[in-house]
Amino acid sequence: MSNSSFLSFMAALRASLQRLRALARKELITLLRDPGMRRILVVPIIAQSILFGYGATFNLEEAPYVIYDASRSPASERVIRRIEANRIFVRAGVPQSYEAFEKAVNDGDALIGLYFPDDFARKLARGEPSEIFVAADARNTTTANVATGYVSAIIESIAREDGTAGPIEVRERYRYNENGITRYNIMTGLILGLAMIQVMLLAGLAISREREEGSFDMMLMTPLSPVEIFIGKAAAPILIGVFQSFLIFAVCRWWFGIPFAGSLPLLFFVVALFSTSIVGLALAISAWAKTLQQSVVLSFILLLPSLVLSGLMTPVAAMPGWMQTLTILNPVRYGILTIRMIYFENAGMSDILPYLWPLAVISAVTIPGAAWLFRNKVV
Repeated sequence: MSNSSFLSFMAALRASLQRLRALARKELITLLRDPGMRRILVVPIIAQSILFGYGATFNLEEAPYVIYDASRSPASERVIRRIEANRIFVRAGVPQSYEAFEKAVNDGDALIGLYFPDDFARKLARGEPSEIFVAADARNTTTANVATGYVSAIIESIAREDGTAGPIEVRERYRYNENGITRYNIMTGLILGLAMIQVMLLAGLAISREREEGSFDMMLMTPLSPVEIFIGKAAAPILIGVFQSFLIFAVCRWWFGIPFAGSLPLLFFVVALFSTSIVGLALAISAWAKTLQQSVVLSFILLLPSLVLSGLMTPVAAMPGWMQTLTILNPVRYGILTIRMIYFENAGMSDILPYLWPLAVISAVTIPGAAWLFRNKVV
């Protein structure tokens, strides 16, 4: 390449970068100058993070219960005192009959109910197996299972004290989340989950909104090429997605006190890569859709399955085999997995690389695909 050709190339590159900078600046100003838009970009993210942190938890912090003691013996009173010593259990009433006991559980007034038969103490005195009937409201299976597990553990501890327990003792320890707090799992996944919603909507409406308002045709008359317009449209949602992820990270770290063990630059490198893959998909929708309403509907159609199949709330391994196969194409799955590895395990680049390259491949497919749709459907 001759010196003049190189200089011409560099001049053209500088001019292109200046145009991209101007377009990206225009997109950011358009979004941030609107006071309502500023509130939407910041306030809901913080509010949703706090609401999810407090509300979306499977930990059992209070379990209303009822007890019907037909035995009325020192043995049953001992079990009742031990259960009531656990502050998780809160009395929801004192039924005076078996029918009232069943009604309290059936009507949802109590999460669990304990029934001591009238022969409970007599069987224990004779050394025979004695039963305690536990009725659980299984409309909330997770909390019901946890509550019955607590009751079983309390009764087993009493049996061990009496020397009637088996020789096997189970000791549990949870790595990275010693107390089994489900908030840790949910909130760290929301670093990408909530930001994805905003990025998807912002990028998904970027073209269709301007096309309906009539300002997009004027943009096509500028010196900007279709590729430059595409890149400029993608820059603002990516930056906003990274910023919102930082807000959610701040809520996790300093509001809920979830310990952070990893590298902050690596964490946000993954966030930026993830946002790029989502922006490519959203811009493809925006370029393909003919109206603003179509963009909104298509974006929401993709959002819910992507979050459900990501492992945000339930592990991918617990899903059916065919559904696990579908998650291979889901960028949210890889993003949330790598974020949790970095956050809790202090995973490095070599540790997350097996999960990072699928995210890069998805970005490499969605970005050119969106650019092709943009060039052929819009221009």
